[in-house]
Amino acid sequence: MGNGVRYDPIPVGIQCLKKCSSARPPNNKLYKGWILILTFLIYMTYHMTRKCPSVVKKTLQGNSSAPDQEGWAPFNETNGVKYLGYLDTAFLLSYAIAIFFWGHVADAMSLRYFLSAGMIATAAATICYGMAMFWNIHKLYYFVIMMVVTGALQGTGWPAVVAVVGNWVNKGSRGLVMGIWNAHTSVGNILGDVIGGTEAKSVATWGLAFVYPGVIMAALSIVVFFFLPTTPQAVGLPAPSQTNRDEDEERLIRSIQRGTESDDEDEVDPNSIPSIGFFKALFLPGVLEFSISLFFAKLVCYTFLFCLPEYVSTIVIDGKQPKNDVANKISSFYDFGGILGSIICGLLADRTGCNALVCVIFQVASVPLLLVYYVYGNASMAAQICIMSILGFFSNGPYALITTAVSADLGTQEAIRGSAQALATVSAIIDGVGSIGAAIGPYLTSLILGSGDGEASYDKYKNVFIMLMTASIISALCLSRIFVKDIMTLRHRRLERVLSRTPTPTYKRLKVFND
Repeated sequence: MGNGVRYDPIPVGIQCLKKCSSARPPNNKLYKGWILILTFLIYMTYHMTRKCPSVVKKTLQGNSSAPDQEGWAPFNETNGVKYLGYLDTAFLLSYAIAIFFWGHVADAMSLRYFLSAGMIATAAATICYGMAMFWNIHKLYYFVIMMVVTGALQGTGWPAVVAVVGNWVNKGSRGLVMGIWNAHTSVGNILGDVIGGTEAKSVATWGLAFVYPGVIMAALSIVVFFFLPTTPQAVGLPAPSQTNRDEDEERLIRSIQRGTESDDEDEVDPNSIPSIGFFKALFLPGVLEFSISLFFAKLVCYTFLFCLPEYVSTIVIDGKQPKNDVANKISSFYDFGGILGSIICGLLADRTGCNALVCVIFQVASVPLLLVYYVYGNASMAAQICIMSILGFFSNGPYALITTAVSADLGTQEAIRGSAQALATVSAIIDGVGSIGAAIGPYLTSLILGSGDGEASYDKYKNVFIMLMTASIISALCLSRIFVKDIMTLRHRRLERVLSRTPTPTYKRLKVFND
């Protein structure tokens, strides 16, 4: 694999199916559908295992006023909230650092081998974390080490799956397709809540909340190894077009089309192009701005991912505080809203061709919703679920769009001549920078909640929500330049449509005729 060139042979399972089947060979649509389904399941399991720590937080902390909820040392001690915050930070920082490295590794080797090994290792680390219950481990350093290892291994997922999907899906439909596909994040979170939440009810079974998702992930890695073709060329199909459906409009929008490409250029195997350097990828047009924007967008989303069940359990709804398992189920409505938000955000991006414009609108809308959720979310169970779902819709939309369609677009832009090798590196940079924000959010939350008596309370969350509103505003401001460019693009496009419908004046037609 010298010079950073990646080679992906046809998977053994696909070869066997071809030999055993007498039916007509699968066409491009069937393969593409299979790729979208399998990669959806892959990253769903990554997020399902990632959700486990937040599901067991309240169980590990315990409740001093309830004898049957003694918690798990050292998290049931005075500094338990801070310790759990340290674990979140250890996980997310190791993830943010490792993903830069994994993106470059994924560029230089078979994505199928890379994903299979990454999934097995991540599953093993997740299971080992849960085994602390069976092995009766109460040492803080063990949990910190396992969170660092698990976080680093979790970074193997995103660069690879985005590269695989980017190899199969053409640019013109990425927003909608990847918006639907990105529901894997929310579906994984929901499954983590359901599977893990069931076992996290008791301190005697909390370890199973890690073991079950880990086993599921390990089983899926076997399917990936035998049945994941990472490029169309691996199964003898042509690469998808990397241009939008309307090339004239794309020329007005992006100014990147420079004429008709030759047949030789169209048939170049993208996997034969060497991988792109880190700094060259970082300074590609738009990469840095979207990366910083994602930094703050992920700060918001991951604060909810790691802290929302705990927050719900601290508020009084309809006269009582929800129990841990009920709080986990209620918090899943944030992800239900996120599923719809990612789809609509992707659809709008496809229809307008203006990714930054769509992101800014969603981010600005989420600011007042954060305030409304904090003030009125405890009015009733219906208000809690409704406002939480709407908030998930607007806050998850930009996060989903940037990490999927935007990453794929930026990784296949004309500046790098459509090299598929750049996809994993660019997506790793964008998600890696975003993941630093994801690490900072829960850490700052733990500092805020751990102040004073060390107990998380509804009043303390006021400062957390101020932090989240500030982050949403900054995330939108980071896209100001591209936002203005998108507005100009829409005006230019509208002017072009008006001019195309305006009839030529009579005096001009007569002048042309006389000439």
